[in-house]
Amino acid sequence: MIKIFLALLMGLGTIHATPALNKRVIEDTFALFALDAQRRQKPHQAADFFIELYKQTSNKEYLYQSLRMLEQANDTKMLSAMTLESLKKFPEDETLQRFEIIALLKEGSFSEASKKGQTLSDKTKKAPDYLLYAEARLKLSDYEGTISALKKAYDLTYDERSAERIALIQYAHLNQKKEAIEFLKTHIGTQGNSKLIGKRLGSFYADRGEFADAGEIYAQTYELTEDADAANEAVKIYLYTQEYPKLVSILEKSGINDPLLLEMYIREKEFTKASTLAQKLYLDKDNPVYLAQSAIFAYEGATNKDDPVVVTKVIDGLKRATTMIDDPLYLNYLGYLMIDHDLNVTEGMDYVRRALEKQPDSPFYIDSLAWGNYKLGECAEALRLMKQVESMIGTDEAEVKAHLEAIEKCKTKEK
Repeated sequence: MIKIFLALLMGLGTIHATPALNKRVIEDTFALFALDAQRRQKPHQAADFFIELYKQTSNKEYLYQSLRMLEQANDTKMLSAMTLESLKKFPEDETLQRFEIIALLKEGSFSEASKKGQTLSDKTKKAPDYLLYAEARLKLSDYEGTISALKKAYDLTYDERSAERIALIQYAHLNQKKEAIEFLKTHIGTQGNSKLIGKRLGSFYADRGEFADAGEIYAQTYELTEDADAANEAVKIYLYTQEYPKLVSILEKSGINDPLLLEMYIREKEFTKASTLAQKLYLDKDNPVYLAQSAIFAYEGATNKDDPVVVTKVIDGLKRATTMIDDPLYLNYLGYLMIDHDLNVTEGMDYVRRALEKQPDSPFYIDSLAWGNYKLGECAEALRLMKQVESMIGTDEAEVKAHLEAIEKCKTKEK
């Protein structure tokens, strides 16, 4: 197919152009087709175009590109055959020698790959050759030899992947756990942190139970790279160690788990922040529970809970929410708020009764209903209900005690 296409190009080109220009047109056209095949992830097609370019131009870069495409296609048989054929012509070519080692590794010929890798790396003293040799030693389970080769590559480039591999082999295979940690700390000190290094060091700390260091490095890694995985690991650590201020900090910075952040705001009684976040979650997730929570936390966080603007806004939010959810918790809160602030007590009691239909034995909902009776001057019924509450939970709750005392006075006045 390629030869037919080449003949067609040459035939068309000879009509209007010089041989040199024809050659240039053919090279440019094949190069475009090769690059297009790469873009479409068709490595075999790209390899064919690159090898044809090599035949037409004798430019070895096209030969190397063809071999890279075969490596990408995982066509070990063709890669090995083409590499060996090319080495007959260019036996000292270092790039071809690298491809030979790659092919041997893919074939599983690890001892042969190791011999050739050692020879090549001793000659070139280049990082890619040390890495190939390291790969061969690793396949042979020679971890000390792998470390030695990797460190030679690392000393030339300070590459983070080499650093991570060195530390991982030290930690997992050579039981050099402290050495692995110190190596990564030194790398960070001289070369800076990164997603790869920070998360690996964090995993070592966590594995050893050094949670303070693990949380710190994960958090630092997130702040440097904005990597969500690092933030998640920091969250897990801070949850486990119950370092809640640090947990809140990483959750606020990363935004990876707003529902958990909302729980933490509630736990720490940061009700204004909780209200704002619940409103955001409502808008993001269209879940009316968050609308109800936003209203409740706005009230709980208010400096002046008797401010009519605040109360009206909270009640409006709860009314909207309870048209979409029939949760007794929010029905009672809405009803009690209306009763306590004398904003249509009868309507407020209707909300409380709806809550009691779902949880008829809730002393807190019965208390709300009693408070409504009290507000309406129905003191006997209010006292009957409060005695019921008292028999259920006593009067340890400050609000229950206050309601009972007020209602008992109300009863006394009726007499």
